[in-house]
Amino acid sequence: MNIPNSEKIYIYERENKRCFYCGKNLKYRQITLDHYIPKSKGGTKEVFNLVLSCRKCNKLKGNRIPRDYEKRIISLFQQAFGDGMIKSEKLIIPREDLEEQILYIDRIEYIEPNFVFQSKYMRFYIKNNTIERIILLGRKYED
Repeated sequence: MNIPNSEKIYIYERENKRCFYCGKNLKYRQITLDHYIPKSKGGTKEVFNLVLSCRKCNKLKGNRIPRDYEKRIISLFQQAFGDGMIKSEKLIIPREDLEEQILYIDRIEYIEPNFVFQSKYMRFYIKNNTIERIILLGRKYED
């Protein structure tokens, strides 16, 4: 899994240097990154789908999808966006408005080939840690 070192460090710090699953303190050289939604089930290597894991927990989880995956992935995406790990360069929506709309995300529409998050008014298409496209659903986002 070719994850840039900057993203590995981000995930390591985001998890407070602890295994996401068991809470064990980990030294950087001890870590593994686990796909929260497994690659075999359509999970990608986006920073919000990778969690810090000790080797034991990574092996125990295997390729299962956790029951709380939707809530966790949305939360990790919102955090990654707030931390500046999600790019949004080509969008015409002002960053401040985008930040507000990201907080309203309440479900995942799709996982493959892109992660697609949705709120009441917007659908966000994510690929390579970048918001590639936004679709407005019905009303204008300014409302």
